[in-house]
Amino acid sequence: MRLWMITAVVGALLVAGFPVAAQDHEWRVSATAEANMWGGLGEVGAGGPDDAWVVRAGLPVLRWDGTAWQDETDQPVPYLVTPAGPGVSWRFEEHPDHIEVRRHAAGRWTSLPIAVESAHVTAAAATGADDCWAAGLRFGPYGMTDELWHWTGTAWRTVPAPLPISDFAAAARRVWALSSPGEDKLGYEGERVASIMRWTGTEWARTPLPRVDLPEGGYLELNDIVMPYPGLGYAVGAITVGGLPREAVLLRWNGRAWRFLRHRAPATAYTRVATDGGSGLWLAAARPGRPDALVRFVDGAWTEIVVNPPGTARAEIRGLANVPGTTRMWATVEESAPTGVRQLVLTYQ
Repeated sequence: MRLWMITAVVGALLVAGFPVAAQDHEWRVSATAEANMWGGLGEVGAGGPDDAWVVRAGLPVLRWDGTAWQDETDQPVPYLVTPAGPGVSWRFEEHPDHIEVRRHAAGRWTSLPIAVESAHVTAAAATGADDCWAAGLRFGPYGMTDELWHWTGTAWRTVPAPLPISDFAAAARRVWALSSPGEDKLGYEGERVASIMRWTGTEWARTPLPRVDLPEGGYLELNDIVMPYPGLGYAVGAITVGGLPREAVLLRWNGRAWRFLRHRAPATAYTRVATDGGSGLWLAAARPGRPDALVRFVDGAWTEIVVNPPGTARAEIRGLANVPGTTRMWATVEESAPTGVRQLVLTYQ
């Protein structure tokens, strides 16, 4: 497979949504290919400047070695990869009679399967080689049910949770979880209410969210969460009506409580959030009928870069990640045009 390495600034691809101050860093295209060459690009993650990966549907992981992106052909194909510090990652792979989990630590791979049939992990977080959480769905005699497993250093155990978990975030040894059932409410028969929980060491406890005024038929949807460190966190999403975003929302944890930021972009849903390696954030913004945008929030100021290649009918941000210890970012994008679908890996440095 040939990867096109592009070193020029992405002038036509990324268009400023409004004037911004001069910056020393820019988003650039790192690699691009037709969709039928790469399959669907998914989440992107990074363990360091010379270690990044992109998960692809049904194809080997795409790995960055500090110089170029290449197929990882010597490992099984995972559908989910979770980093847990330098040199440590957890992978989840399809298997007919169990969930195959492989941990990379101290330079070697270890198989740590979850012994359940007809199950699939949908979200995971790990704080190290001895601590990993995995939430998923299991098909049983009464339909789909939500499940939660915890690796405690010696074995996986099933842990009860007050609500189904849709995403995780970890800071040091502390783990947080989102519960946002969404419109389909797979495996969930309860009330459609977004919640944020944290692990106390013995149980999952809900943390109160501030009151929000919802329009008739509206819901608060939370899509992603990041915890730069234990006393600071962000959760992003939207207020939706009829499945469409009415306005974007951003919540901040100050060490004691969650608070809504006043910024409410109209007709927008924030789908992903990542620390920028400094004092700010990068967010992925979805706007129905328009291409997605990369949004920067730092020191109270907002800037927006629209992912808008010429002739493109749709551009969707599939993944967003910070390179730990740096201000470098990675993002994956799928763009659709009359000529076909392209997959892009973007970098900010």
